[in-house]
Amino acid sequence: METDGNRRRVKLLCLCIAFLLLGLSLFVLDPFSLRREEVPPALVETVQTGGDHSGKILVYVVGAVKNPGVYEIPEGSHFYDAVKAAGDVLPYADMNAVNMAEPVTESMKIYVPLDPYQSDRSAKGLVNINTAGQKELETLPGVGKVTAEKIITYREEHGQFSQLEDLKHVPSISDGKFKKLADKITL
Repeated sequence: METDGNRRRVKLLCLCIAFLLLGLSLFVLDPFSLRREEVPPALVETVQTGGDHSGKILVYVVGAVKNPGVYEIPEGSHFYDAVKAAGDVLPYADMNAVNMAEPVTESMKIYVPLDPYQSDRSAKGLVNINTAGQKELETLPGVGKVTAEKIITYREEHGQFSQLEDLKHVPSISDGKFKKLADKITL
């Protein structure tokens, strides 16, 4: 009799452990998550047939804007509307090089250049890791051509850095290298 009681206890214990592991795996893996991944606003998926855009056109906005990408905007829009759709310009955009009142057309590429000579007085001498080109990044200590390219590639794939520490996510930027760069960079 004692062995039947022990077997039942062992089976009950195994069943409890199985349910505990199942619950833990569901908690960790979270397959029924209500969270939704946010799609960056720059990504527009449109399937059109026959070329009918129903009063909308697609434009490609790049350069010194907050969210470069393809945007669907109303026909008859101007550069200003497309740049606003891209989150507006960065603080160092060269606004003299762009006619914001110019009308846009279907499939137009709008490039807002960066004025490398403008600078924020509080950030004098610092390299902006969100807007710097390869040559400017190479002026940083320990950053050569390859690392500068990795920073630019990371920025293009993941968007702008939201805090300086995000630079450590770039391959080849270790904690030690970041410490050397921290007081020479800005956002």
